Amino acid sequence: MRRFLSGALPFYALAALAMCMYLVLYRTSLFDLNTIVQDATGSAWFPVFMFVCVLLESIFPYFGYFPGTALILMSVALTPKSADVPVFVMAWLAIIVGAVLSYGQARFFRPFLQRVASKAALSRCESLFDAYGPYARIALFVHPNACAMYFTALGLLGRRLTAELAYLCVGAAAAVSILFVIVTRLVSSVGPTDDGQLQVLLAAALVAIGTLVGLYAALRPERVA
Repeated sequence: MRRFLSGALPFYALAALAMCMYLVLYRTSLFDLNTIVQDATGSAWFPVFMFVCVLLESIFPYFGYFPGTALILMSVALTPKSADVPVFVMAWLAIIVGAVLSYGQARFFRPFLQRVASKAALSRCESLFDAYGPYARIALFVHPNACAMYFTALGLLGRRLTAELAYLCVGAAAAVSILFVIVTRLVSSVGPTDDGQLQVLLAAALVAIGTLVGLYAALRPERVA
């Protein structure tokens, strides 16, 4: 059970945050996101707007669950034609920049971590990363937060950034492709409005992914002492 929770809990936490954002954004009168996104998609500054939203979501851990992905989904749902090449490129760049910034801040705080954490704990983290790192790269294809968390771990462990940049570029492109291309096809039949269904679907997807990761962690033979 402990191994299952170690793999599943990070995704469950993101799903819980997604549902919190759903309650705040769609069940209160604090924001009218439909109006905000409709105004943004009609502006020449929309690629910049999307870059900032995705960048904030891609910097770990300071902005937590900033709804950058939710805004992408809404923009596609409200105006599918807005998902053009400039927006795609800006979102792709934002994920890369956010991951690199996450790596940089982790390297900056690494000396502090080495003073407050035990050598045994750091060694354990190194061993886990060596065992699961190649599999963790798959997460880069899922979500901007996953890219940020992976590269934060790289920085905290003092691993080289350059060796992972190719995975980051491909993973970011895959994540944006899923958000823009596949979602465009899926939501084109939904209609021109969004009342939070996409946010709920995102939370459900995170729960499903977390469950699969947890089952994999629980059933996989122990390789690390």
